[in-house]
Amino acid sequence: MRKLREALKTREALAPDPDAVLAGAHGRIRRRRTQRRVAGAAAAVAVVIAVAVAGMSLLRPSGEPESIEAAAGAADLPVPAPALPFTVDNLPPSLELSSWTVAGGSASGRYEGYYGTTMEISVSEAGPDVADTGTVTYLSGGAARAQLRIEPGKVVTVVTGSRQFPEAGLLEIVKSVRLVPTPVHSMLRTLRAPAGLTVRQWSGGAEAEYLTLCPAEVPLKTPARTDGRCYEITVTSAGAPVPITTKALTPLPPGKTVRRLLNGGTVLTVSTELGAEAVMEAISTSAVGS
Repeated sequence: MRKLREALKTREALAPDPDAVLAGAHGRIRRRRTQRRVAGAAAAVAVVIAVAVAGMSLLRPSGEPESIEAAAGAADLPVPAPALPFTVDNLPPSLELSSWTVAGGSASGRYEGYYGTTMEISVSEAGPDVADTGTVTYLSGGAARAQLRIEPGKVVTVVTGSRQFPEAGLLEIVKSVRLVPTPVHSMLRTLRAPAGLTVRQWSGGAEAEYLTLCPAEVPLKTPARTDGRCYEITVTSAGAPVPITTKALTPLPPGKTVRRLLNGGTVLTVSTELGAEAVMEAISTSAVGS
């Protein structure tokens, strides 16, 4: 018994200071409470952001063109869905839109029908020689072109193949064009791009789609794809190696390329000459096929 008391007395000096032990315990408790409060605040912020985003989509005016569905990525913005800036009220029922192009202040749609019937309708900047009452001009090979100024600075042009429509019919068509947007089918359901990039040109058809995104410092010129700071995006379906457009395009200079296989077998290609690879990856990752 005497030896036990001596042993306990010897080890008494090795025992930790109770005040130090309590201080350490309280410090750990305070840190855990702080971590819980931070986590709770982050969760609350996430809920508020989610509610705000949902509210923005509900409060969007019904007349505003819809955007392609948003994907994840708070730093990026959804690219607005493509639309022709005009509506044709008296389009012949045998014709259907086969391809389209929107570039800056100009836009055009190509319509095809039975037995090789074709028509291209475009809206562009008007020159001073365009009549307000509408004119029809016959081109080489029997093709016809009708033009009409629909408002200051805007002209509608309708071009058809060889003697496919009478002159009176062409004038009725061109006079029925109104500056009311018409949504067009896109092969992309989701696409996001970093803030500061805007669509300079977008062309689409049944088997391919092409669009150009440029930063604000790129001058507003056509075609914008000749500037290496822009990003070229192409979506093609199986067996469609070349994009279908209504305008001739300049070959893309050599540069960096990212390629992804989307749902439905479509292939997405993002290219740039002088742009950032991180931006290419972000655009590519956000894309979802329709």
